[in-house]
Amino acid sequence: MVPWAGGDSGPDPMASDESPEPEPEPEQPERLALRRLFEERLAQYPADSRTRLAGQLGDPELQALCFDPLPNVARALVENPRFGLVHARLLAAHHPHPTGLSALTRKDSFLRDTEVQRMLLRNVQTPAALLQRIFHQRRLLDLFRLSVGREMPEKNKIASREAFRARWSSGLSEEKVDALFRTEGRLLAQLVGLAMDQKSAALFCHRTVSSLLLVQNLARWAGTPPSVLAHLLKQAVVRNQPQVRMLLLRHPNLPSHARAGEE
Repeated sequence: MVPWAGGDSGPDPMASDESPEPEPEPEQPERLALRRLFEERLAQYPADSRTRLAGQLGDPELQALCFDPLPNVARALVENPRFGLVHARLLAAHHPHPTGLSALTRKDSFLRDTEVQRMLLRNVQTPAALLQRIFHQRRLLDLFRLSVGREMPEKNKIASREAFRARWSSGLSEEKVDALFRTEGRLLAQLVGLAMDQKSAALFCHRTVSSLLLVQNLARWAGTPPSVLAHLLKQAVVRNQPQVRMLLLRHPNLPSHARAGEE
């Protein structure tokens, strides 16, 4: 984002680190054994036989069938009364088909499990509707951290950014202000083209700002309301920082009375 005041040097405090695609974690020995069990024995059965067995078998075959790539097998697994969180985590981590992953929605307890969620977020095949169900359970701050984190593939990170922006537009004002302070305004880099609602601005103006980085990020964000800019100019952290004060004074949303008071 280009700051309002030209001539700044140094890194942009609103910039977010771009992270590469996550590398797959090395499989644990027990998971390697389960994968071998599937590949060397169970995969030899025809598809319809594996689907039938998925609804009948217990462990370790039940866990091994979580490596089966067929959606019909995944659906049969979830219907198996022995299928629990251990199996749901395996399926979320290793199943390669969106339809099969969607079978996990049949039990709410699976989607409430943090490890199942983590595995689904890391899986590039997780469908958009399932991602949205996970995002719906997360706080605004959590959505921001997901959007700049290093665990998810880019497709899922893009979906998390969209969910974060949607939550900012419709979420609770208290949550927005809390996230602003906790991230020192870093989340504003994801909010280009959006604004801060009046209630959030009023709540913000009742708090003392001691973070210079938060002031800088708000000074560079086009959506900062006039009342917030005027409030920032009154903060002690700004008084001895002429460059930051100049950023605030050059913001197009700064009310004229606040600008006149500084001249």
